[in-house]
Amino acid sequence: MAKLNVILVGILVVMFAAAGVYAFIGYSGNEALSAHYMTEQKWSDSSCSGCHVGVYEEVSESYHVEQDLKKWSSIMEYGVDVDSIDVDTMAVTYGQVHPGGGYMADYGVDIDCMICHEQVGGYDFEARAESIASGDFANANEAAIEESRAELQKEPLYVASYVLDVLAPLPLVTEVHDEVNGAPSKALCGSNCHTGEVATTAVAWTLEDSASYDVHDAVDCQECHETEEHQIGGRAYLFESESIHEAQSGVLDCDSSGCHEGISHGGMVDAHLEFISCESCHIPALPGSDVTGTPVIREFSWANGVREDIIYDSMFTPTLSWSEGVYYDQLPTAQERENHSVLKPFNMITGIWWDEGVDQDVLADPDNSPSIGNPIAPSDVLSADTDNDGVITEGEIRSYDGNMDETPDYPNAILRHVVMYYQVSHNIASSGIGLADPLECADCHGVSASDTLQNVHFGDRAQDCSDCHDIVPVINWKLIGYNKDPAETDPPTDFSAKTINVNIPGAKPVEVEREPAF
Repeated sequence: MAKLNVILVGILVVMFAAAGVYAFIGYSGNEALSAHYMTEQKWSDSSCSGCHVGVYEEVSESYHVEQDLKKWSSIMEYGVDVDSIDVDTMAVTYGQVHPGGGYMADYGVDIDCMICHEQVGGYDFEARAESIASGDFANANEAAIEESRAELQKEPLYVASYVLDVLAPLPLVTEVHDEVNGAPSKALCGSNCHTGEVATTAVAWTLEDSASYDVHDAVDCQECHETEEHQIGGRAYLFESESIHEAQSGVLDCDSSGCHEGISHGGMVDAHLEFISCESCHIPALPGSDVTGTPVIREFSWANGVREDIIYDSMFTPTLSWSEGVYYDQLPTAQERENHSVLKPFNMITGIWWDEGVDQDVLADPDNSPSIGNPIAPSDVLSADTDNDGVITEGEIRSYDGNMDETPDYPNAILRHVVMYYQVSHNIASSGIGLADPLECADCHGVSASDTLQNVHFGDRAQDCSDCHDIVPVINWKLIGYNKDPAETDPPTDFSAKTINVNIPGAKPVEVEREPAF
């Protein structure tokens, strides 16, 4: 028996030695073998499909590959409707954060698995983005790994992964393989692809101390954004067109199994959950540009042909408003309360742009219509500045004749001022984490704490919140359709005296400190 063990050990030593030589050949110029290192930036049926059967086709059909821009998002970024952006501009701009395939396949950019799954820090996102931005599509994926390929292929984890791949291409390889190319991390998603959301919703993903701003900092995205067959769950858009690829999965609710199931704040507060979301109270404040290091937008304007922004310099509060979902084919303006509406927190961003004034809904109510209308291209707005003073007047834009046919191009032009509601879902606070403690009763119902406050907030004269408040309160009862605080009592209740407790099923009892008996 001992002799057999010696023989088996000897065989294994020879196999591992041979595999090590085989692995060395891999990074010494043998293209067929080096594919096993996942550093060639190409999908290989021969080296990938053995374990990942059908995955390439699966990813090709995923939302992240087939993604389309929300029709209203391009107004902020380009000043025009997304349908007015030519495909080449789309490719060089949005291709920088696109995983390849889909419409990028037409430019020679194939699906790049490493953009999401590389784990050891060898992937150069900026190099790939710069390559795409310069129009060098063919070498974009290659550029991401070009500098680090040689080092990565000598990295012990990569070598071990390849050795195991040679010997046992199934269960054993995952022990090392996942350390090389595993599931995408929260930091990777937030820092490399979804950075644009910092400007609209002040998420703290990119911060080194992001754990100070979000109690879920240690939770990876796909733990809440349920993922199945490479479909990363997300909220569905209302009235989206059939061409938009819908995610098959969704986002877990706060009370989902394994999350905060069964937690209670008492009967009165729990009853609120029929019409108010948990995050409405648990996102009490958002970081401004001074913290994020990225401009957090309060207002953007294309009125003079170039984008001009007003930003939040410091901490601010999101605004609560009704929501039945997020629109795709309409501007995200204020929603009326419907049967399934709940209050959710939003960053309200005022957008200003010139519209052709030919859409009847826009003409009827330019500043409140959810219709996207017909935004005028900023290049035309700039060209309309006949006196070169940098300010475009209504007379200038309405008399602009770009094609020189002696007929104004935009005789009905209107300058729209639209307040758009960008839903906030991250930066969840607790009593010990976040810019502020979760909301208490008085934060919303303090307006009815006295007759004086009720008259101020619900009187006939419209009030500017900033006249009295350094930080604008989270809720404006009039804004969401109330003519008085629904919790108003006679005599007025002092809601600051009411507290909200947390009851967690099965939680360890609170320890009571007692004086020693002796």
